[in-house]
Amino acid sequence: ASNKAHNGIDVLRESMTIASACMNHFRTNHLKENHLALVPEKGYDNVDNQSRLALKFMKWYEQEHEVKIQTAHSDGGEKKVGNYKLDGWIEEEKLGIEVNGCVWHGCERCYPEDNSVLPNGLTAGKQREKDSRRLEFIKSQGINVQVFWECEIRNMLDKDREMRSSFKKYLDDGPIDLRACFFGGRTGPLSLFYKPSEGEKISYYDVTSLYPFINVSTKYPVGHPKVHILNQDVRWSRPEDNNFELAILKVFVIPPRSIDIPVLPMKVGEDDERLLFPLCSQCAREHPEGGVNENYSCPHSDQQRGWVSTCTSLELNAALEEGYIVTKVFRVLEYDSSDDQLFAPYISEFMAAKIHSSGFDNCMKGNFEKEEEFIKECKEKFGINIDRSKMGPNKGKRTQAKLMLNNLWGRFSLRNFGLSQCAITDNPAELHKYYNDKSIEITGLDELTDEILLITYIKKKDWIEEHNCSNVVISLWTTSAARIHLLRAMQKVVRTTGCKLLYTDTDSLIFAHPINNCPLQLGPHLGELTDEYPSHNILEYCCGGAKQYGLQLRRKNQPGGDKEYVLKCVE
Repeated sequence: ASNKAHNGIDVLRESMTIASACMNHFRTNHLKENHLALVPEKGYDNVDNQSRLALKFMKWYEQEHEVKIQTAHSDGGEKKVGNYKLDGWIEEEKLGIEVNGCVWHGCERCYPEDNSVLPNGLTAGKQREKDSRRLEFIKSQGINVQVFWECEIRNMLDKDREMRSSFKKYLDDGPIDLRACFFGGRTGPLSLFYKPSEGEKISYYDVTSLYPFINVSTKYPVGHPKVHILNQDVRWSRPEDNNFELAILKVFVIPPRSIDIPVLPMKVGEDDERLLFPLCSQCAREHPEGGVNENYSCPHSDQQRGWVSTCTSLELNAALEEGYIVTKVFRVLEYDSSDDQLFAPYISEFMAAKIHSSGFDNCMKGNFEKEEEFIKECKEKFGINIDRSKMGPNKGKRTQAKLMLNNLWGRFSLRNFGLSQCAITDNPAELHKYYNDKSIEITGLDELTDEILLITYIKKKDWIEEHNCSNVVISLWTTSAARIHLLRAMQKVVRTTGCKLLYTDTDSLIFAHPINNCPLQLGPHLGELTDEYPSHNILEYCCGGAKQYGLQLRRKNQPGGDKEYVLKCVE
C-alpha cells in the first residue's frame, strides 16, 4: 500500500512524528500563503531591552546600595552617552553600570578563545574589541563605569541567600515572554470526598473534542503584533476598560478576596512547576502544601495578593467580569488581523473522518429523522460534510482521525531549545570540534565500539533559531480559550442551587446535583458535553489530588448488582 496519505505527502518519509505529519498536511493543503507569522522564540520586545537577569540585578543593587538607577524601564529610558546607552545610571554618583551577558559580549572566562563565534555572528575577540572602544568613549566623557558579567552575578547568587530572595521578589515589568502565557488545562479537586444523599447524583461529563472545538470556533490572531511599552497605572475593573480586543498583555492584576471559581492562573514553585488559580499570590507561595479552609485567613494587602500576569485578552476580560482588577499595564502585543476560519477546513476534514468511523450515537441510531438532523447540524454548525453511506464503526480509522485532530495545534509551540541531538563519529578531529563548540552543551558520550562514539548534545538557548512553523501564539491562544470553555461549565454548576463541583481535568467535570436538576446539557457535537458513564450510577467519589481520584459505580440496570471501581493515579 502507498504511504502517501494525503495529496502527495509521503508521511513516512517527511514526518518523524504524528504532530509533524499533521503540520505537513495542514501547511500543504489548508494554510494560506503568507498568512501565519513565524514568532521569534525570544519574543517581540527583547531585542533592544535589557535581560531579565540584568533588571533583577539593578533592582537588587538599588536596594543594597540605597541608590536610584536609571534603566531601560525608567521614564527617560537608558542614559545616553553620545551614540551609546548605559544599562544603568546613578545620577548622584555619576556612575554607569553595565551588565554584560557572557554569550553576547564574549566573557573572557567563558569564551577565552578569540576565534569563538558568538550568536551575533562576531567572534569573541571582535566583540571584546567593540566593547572596549565603547567603554573608552564613555570614560572619555568623564563617566566611571562598573561592569558586571552574567557569570559573576550567578556566582553571587549562589553564595548570597538574601540576594536570591530579592531576585525572587522582583516585579517583572520587562519584555513579554510568550511562553509565560502558555499554560495547560485546569486540573484538580474542589472536594476530596463526596457521597450523594437521597435525591442527589454524581455526574462525570466530558467535553467532546475540546481542542478541535476551540480550533474551529475561535478567532485567532495572525500576522505580527504591534508592541506597546506602556508601564501605565490604570484601574481596570470591567472588560470595557480593556481597549485591546485581540492581544497578549502583561499586567499587574489583583484578584477578588472571594469568588466561586477563580479565573486567572499563575505558576508557583522553584521551577514554576505548579499551575494554580489563587486569590492571593503570597499565600500560594507561603503554603506550597495547601491547608485547611477553617484554619486559613489571608492577612495580605491587595498589592501583596496580586501578581504580574501575562495573559490573553480573552482570559483577562473573563477575569475582569468576575471582579479582578488591573492596576498596571506594562506591555501589550496587539494584533490587528485575525482569522476565525484558520483551522476550519482541517478540523472539518478529520472530524468527518472521526464521525464516519464512530457511527451514529446510540441515542439516534436507527431513528432516520434524528440521524438526518445530526447530519444537517454538522454541516450548519461546523461545515462538516457527513456521508451516510460511510457511517460505520472502524476503531483504526477513528484513532487515526483523533490523532490528526488533537496533534496539530501543539506542534506550533514545539520547543526548539533543550532538545537532545546526537552525532556518531570515529574522527577525533570531529569530536574536538564538538567539544570546542560554545553553542552546544554535550550531555553524553557513549562508546558504540572501540572506535566509534555517540555524542549527545543540546543547543544552548542563546543560539536557537526558530523552526519552520514556530508560532507559540497559536498554541497559547488555544489553551486559553479552552480554559474559558471549561470555566463557563464550572460556573454553571456552582451557580445552580443544590449543585457542588467536585473535580475538573482540562476537558471534564465531576459534580453532584439534584437528580431532577442538572445544570449542564448533553449534546452530540463538538464542544458539547457527553456522559462518561451513561450506563452507571456513581455511588461515591474520592480524590487525593490532581490526576488522583476514584469512583465507586453500579450499573443502572442492576440495582442490586456488584459495585465497580474506577481508579486513576498519574504521578
